[in-house]
Amino acid sequence: MALSSAKHEKFYATSGGGADEISAKNLTNATDGWAVEKTEGCAKYISDPILGPLIYQLQQMQDELDYLRTEISANKDKATFPGFGTSGSTALVGDTTLLALGTSGSTALAGDTNIVTIGSSTTIAFGDMITTTTTDKKGNTVTSYSIVMTVTNGGVSKATTLTLT
Repeated sequence: MALSSAKHEKFYATSGGGADEISAKNLTNATDGWAVEKTEGCAKYISDPILGPLIYQLQQMQDELDYLRTEISANKDKATFPGFGTSGSTALVGDTTLLALGTSGSTALAGDTNIVTIGSSTTIAFGDMITTTTTDKKGNTVTSYSIVMTVTNGGVSKATTLTLT
């Protein structure tokens, strides 16, 4: 699920030179004033009948943001996912059988080669896709794509180049 667009705007900018840029002096005064208020638990603001409810709601939002950051971090840092296996007989992260043919078939991925075992002694291997660019009789650039498939059984290997369309 994607996040919705933000509905807030910055109160001020700290660079860029625009009309919304806060001066260094005002930023220092605000930072220093905050440091003093923070040590007193914002008592002056909380006791104010107008600012108090706003400060209360700001704290609620800050608590919610802290909670969301914890949840995002916990999900972002996951190395496992419920349902992923922990052994070769279950689906593993990045180690999942993609295709199984026959009762004892399996798929192995090694580098850029896909190998499919059919039965107990026949394997089919696919190499990397080959891109070939040529020029036709009219001078147009023509690109074609192919892949080499090799079938091996009992020590005998046969290969063919498949043109992809």
